[in-house]
Amino acid sequence: MREIKLTKYAMRVLKPALLSASGAIKREIERGISQLFIADNNKLYIVLRPENKTLVVVAAAGSGLYQSQSEIITYARNNGFYQIRFHTKVPERLKKGLTGLQPELIEIRKKLFNKDEYVFILRV
Repeated sequence: MREIKLTKYAMRVLKPALLSASGAIKREIERGISQLFIADNNKLYIVLRPENKTLVVVAAAGSGLYQSQSEIITYARNNGFYQIRFHTKVPERLKKGLTGLQPELIEIRKKLFNKDEYVFILRV
């Protein structure tokens, strides 16, 4: 997994995962609050943000989360994080991508007009 620069192509790939937050996430990346990575398969784009000892997966889009899960965990461990937090509106997809791991559902954020947001923690 390597950090990459934000491009129009990367934003297009990430768009389904960012939904209405694409402007805010773009600004976070530009300001260095979040970082954009691409997995070794060159197909999975991941936006990460550190929060104390938690690595937050802000967005992941493309393909190959299952094949890239060890890369993400290794990155977290190598950088001193104790857990990884995932936010998703499609928990079935996340669970499939994290097959073999034990993410814990810690919160469901009810939305009035959009899909609910599910928050998972994976201890590493």
